[in-house]
Amino acid sequence: MDVYVFKLKFKGPTHFGETGIDLENVSERVGSDTFFSALVNAHKEVYGIKETTEFVENYSKKPQFIISSLFVYLENKIFLPRPLIDLRIDNEIKRNYGKDLKKLRWLDLKGFENWLKGNINDEEIERMKSLQIEYSEAYTTEIRPRVTLDRTTSQSNIYHSGFVYFAKNAGLYGLVAFTDGKFIKNFQTMLEILGQIGLGGEKTYGCGMFEIEIFERAPEAFKGILFEKYDTHVILSLYHPNKEEMYSLKEKAIAYDIVRKRGWITTGRYALPYKRKSVGFFVEGSVFKNRLMGTLVDVTPDELENELPHRIFRSGYAFTIPF
Repeated sequence: MDVYVFKLKFKGPTHFGETGIDLENVSERVGSDTFFSALVNAHKEVYGIKETTEFVENYSKKPQFIISSLFVYLENKIFLPRPLIDLRIDNEIKRNYGKDLKKLRWLDLKGFENWLKGNINDEEIERMKSLQIEYSEAYTTEIRPRVTLDRTTSQSNIYHSGFVYFAKNAGLYGLVAFTDGKFIKNFQTMLEILGQIGLGGEKTYGCGMFEIEIFERAPEAFKGILFEKYDTHVILSLYHPNKEEMYSLKEKAIAYDIVRKRGWITTGRYALPYKRKSVGFFVEGSVFKNRLMGTLVDVTPDELENELPHRIFRSGYAFTIPF
């Protein structure tokens, strides 16, 4: 299985919406479900609706690639979500640094490996704490006031919108594992087109456009991933179990958190005034027994089935790292 890492350098601000009432709720990273949908939109721009529909149908049966969520990088350092389990960490370390360990959200590759192996000591914890500061320096968030006019009364209303600016030497990176090596070139094309369209919202203001800074084989640490037969796995994507996996979730789930995703429907370059169905996912960093697969989730609103040009999907396939 070919595993690649890619880095995205943004040309301006980004707007990756979070669940909330107003547009000021933004995130500095992108879930795998959102990223996959954006890639599908880019595929439609290149190949047209007919071929894209066929691509999605084939993907739902046997995905040609599996993607992680997009996380922050700073210079040569990549950040990974802290696994939601600490069974291999020494009990004395947990007693002395329990609160500090819980506050850690992001680890670099070295820290991630040490956490999985239980190689945590006083010095490593201090290093991990300093990483949280480095992470916060990779981007800044700005809230801008906006004015909208009522078409009938011309009455003005103020609202606010949030934007994320990445530092000059920072951006987002992702991992992709190809189950079909012939699809590598197609994936690169989709990624390039997506960079021209823009990732996330507020595209009319030039948000989300990027260049591919790196697209290369992933480091050795990421080679033993996905469907290898290890006892325990931590996920680096959002995960929605398929029908067969639903029955064994109680036995498989070790440590996890859940998020419910909802939002507006986007097709091509345009956002439509319709909301897709909400769907629940296990979050990045969750830990499970045995291997995972996941599924593609159909979130097309029932009342719009015959009105939309295509059905709406969110990816819940699991990108896993063996524990």
